Amino acid sequence: MQFSVRASVEQFTLAHPFREGLLQISVAVPAIEAADAPIPVLYIVDGDILFGMAAEIGRAVSTVEGFPAHYVVGIGYDAAFADVMRLRTADLAPPIGAEALDDLGAFGTAIGGENSGGADAFLAFLIETLRPEIAARYPQTVGGAPILFGHSLGGLFAANALLTRPDSFASFIISSPSLWWDGFSILQKLSGFNQRLARLPQQPRVFVDVGAKEQDVPTSVPDGMGLTLEEAQAQVRAARMVDGAKDFAGALRDSGVSNLRHVAFAEDDHVSVAPAAILHGMRFALGRGA
Repeated sequence: MQFSVRASVEQFTLAHPFREGLLQISVAVPAIEAADAPIPVLYIVDGDILFGMAAEIGRAVSTVEGFPAHYVVGIGYDAAFADVMRLRTADLAPPIGAEALDDLGAFGTAIGGENSGGADAFLAFLIETLRPEIAARYPQTVGGAPILFGHSLGGLFAANALLTRPDSFASFIISSPSLWWDGFSILQKLSGFNQRLARLPQQPRVFVDVGAKEQDVPTSVPDGMGLTLEEAQAQVRAARMVDGAKDFAGALRDSGVSNLRHVAFAEDDHVSVAPAAILHGMRFALGRGA
């Protein structure tokens, strides 16, 4: 096999679990497969945005002695950017109330907030359909640790998966989670989480990260966001990305999560933090970081 990531990527499609259309599944096969299976699998939501990055990082670090080889599986839509923004909201976000949606204004419309609510069904698809498909196509992954990575709304999705089904993945990498969604209602799911966690024979490893600059008030707004500068500044203040991630990690620790790491990457914002989150999150998930 050629060493380049491009040569290692295989793709196929699966029917979307609860609406018309197909999901594009991209798989990066490790450059150096372990002599003894099973091999871990990193599942990346927002595959259109993050799969290539994760595959390149995985390919680079797996050549280093002691960093386990692993598969990278991206779940995406193969669609235009504006469509991806709406589709990901429908699949990754829990439901949002009318008042919270109205507070998002034009931004909520741009990302299709009114169609949100598919997070639980999409998680079930990952567990019940995609993972068996990966096992059938790549038998060496059977028994390997499944790892979930999500960033932004994907981070909210990963947080929701952890709180509701903590047995669903061996590790959860919760990057810059949009905990602010629906007025921070995700935090209500901490109720009873400690009991769900206590019933597990083995706890998952949990990595929560954020860019330390994510609460810096913006001085401009990217095209296509559907926000004025004043609205963007207000939303950044309300989102409490840095403080919220820290508080969430603390709540997880208080609930009994023992294999937990929280990091605020000093020089990063909401976008630039993603590669750092992938690298250091995988180090932790694969047991190379305390």
